[in-house]
Amino acid sequence: HHPPPETRTTSEASTPATPQSDLGEPPPDGGPLRAAHVLRALAGRLPADTVLIEETPSSRPDLHRLVPARTPLGFVSAAMGGLGFALPAAVGLRMALPDRPVVAVVGDGSALYGLHALWSATHYRVGALFVVLANGRYAVMDRLADKQGGKAPWPPFTEVDVRGLARSLGCPARRVHSYDELTATLDEVLPGLSAREEPLLLDVTVAVDPDFQP
Repeated sequence: HHPPPETRTTSEASTPATPQSDLGEPPPDGGPLRAAHVLRALAGRLPADTVLIEETPSSRPDLHRLVPARTPLGFVSAAMGGLGFALPAAVGLRMALPDRPVVAVVGDGSALYGLHALWSATHYRVGALFVVLANGRYAVMDRLADKQGGKAPWPPFTEVDVRGLARSLGCPARRVHSYDELTATLDEVLPGLSAREEPLLLDVTVAVDPDFQP
């Protein structure tokens, strides 16, 4: 007997469509960090009861594949097209759920719409972790323009210093450039995140995923 057409073998079902994004393996020495590397590192370290807030449009497919939601509120995202949700949402959720670790994963473009929430996080001693995937551009808009044969609607903003902006609002912040820095920082911060009494922002430099299609 032959399997029905919709049936896939185990090997076929597990074959990733975009190998680098799905695997998220450490980059080669000297290679750039990509969002999938960060998300894979998070997935292996997040406590099971983590509240994860997401606002990273160009990395959302990787996040859905790599980071499981294991408990109620394990994954929170805005059901709309606007930007600026994740940072204030993380502050509010941590205040409402003080016994659960709260992590926001947000693109730098999205973060610029709600950075002032970091002042509230600092002022009210909200111990959330904000992981900013900083590629210095609005990758979705760039790719949409490419598909139409046009120019990107605005230039890159690589000169924007998210870490510096966070610190100006009183929020502790670190910049992460390499995979070793990333894993060392996550290993330091995540085990005690549920008891943390001050926010922390990680400004993680990542390259745009060449396989991403909006």
